[in-house]
Amino acid sequence: MITSPDNEKLKLVRKLRLKKHRAKLALFLTEGEDLVRSGFASGLKPRALLTRPGFEPEGPDGGPAEHEEVEPDLLDRVSATGSGTRVIGIWPQRWESAERLSGTCLFLDAVGDPGNMGTIIRTVDALLEATVVVGPDCVDPYAPGSVRASMGSIFGQPLVRATIEQTPEPRIAMVVSGGEAPGPLRAPVTICLGSEREGLSPAVLDHCGLSWTVRQRKQGAESLNVAAAAAIACERISSPMAAGESS
Repeated sequence: MITSPDNEKLKLVRKLRLKKHRAKLALFLTEGEDLVRSGFASGLKPRALLTRPGFEPEGPDGGPAEHEEVEPDLLDRVSATGSGTRVIGIWPQRWESAERLSGTCLFLDAVGDPGNMGTIIRTVDALLEATVVVGPDCVDPYAPGSVRASMGSIFGQPLVRATIEQTPEPRIAMVVSGGEAPGPLRAPVTICLGSEREGLSPAVLDHCGLSWTVRQRKQGAESLNVAAAAAIACERISSPMAAGESS
């Protein structure tokens, strides 16, 4: 059992709370048994599983996974959940090559909220066979808040770091106003979504041949959350009726 706060694995957990260390080591953290199950289901092997005494996480074969117990107070101190956790996983990041970028993509331009990032990853995983392209100035999709919001989709959803120029055409910009209503569209296509406050940058808009605007009622909210806009765009591409196919 780990009983010292100076244990190397606990030091690694603390390091991986910071983006610079996640990027350097190409690792990330999960908390909770649901995410451990998702990780194993994706075929990934954790670098380490740290657990409360007496808790045995389930492995890919249904039996107990290899793990190391940690004194409860020490595990609580490195947990980010506030209420503690029964298991913390350390996992390898999974990035696809931008050189092979093809098919349908969602390009994210300076999306800054971890919750939105994780929700978009989960949405794409649920609705489309597509790649999430993380553009410059985006929040880290492997940040703890992004991982939690993805609800396990972080393990299976393809992710690529790339610029707008590297994405396939045609490209569609999701904009707050001035665009067409989202209509039937057959994949492949690149959907571009911007930051929560500023929207898409002029540089990205210059590479888009079409703009979509989700129509809103006059007395409603000022704008849609970027993750909600992503869900609407994905549904218009993924729906058989949207694609003009028979059900």
